[in-house]
Amino acid sequence: MANDFKRFTKADISNNSSSPSTVYTCATNKTTIVVGCMVCNKTANDVSVTVLLDTTITGNDDVSLCNGLKLPANSTAELSMGKIVLTHDNTNGDIIKAHASAASAVDVILSILEDVNT
Repeated sequence: MANDFKRFTKADISNNSSSPSTVYTCATNKTTIVVGCMVCNKTANDVSVTVLLDTTITGNDDVSLCNGLKLPANSTAELSMGKIVLTHDNTNGDIIKAHASAASAVDVILSILEDVNT
């Protein structure tokens, strides 16, 4: 297996907490390491952002990377100071999702190392 560095972006994430935007879904039978996650407020107003790890694998709880993080106008925050492991069990895969308090206000950039040897 090869280790592949990849970047995933999602512009203008959802402002609906019931239907957050999907940023990345772990590929079938892969292990992925998140090495960076940045959120950018593109507007002249303060907004809040939530980034979630939807763990679709049985026995794991869904968790937040950040919940209602306040982003000042025209600012960027880096969320991932440590590494986060995502997995896929050939049936379900972990998903990174995000939503903001305002529509078309926030972009997300996710840097990953995919297809990691386990």
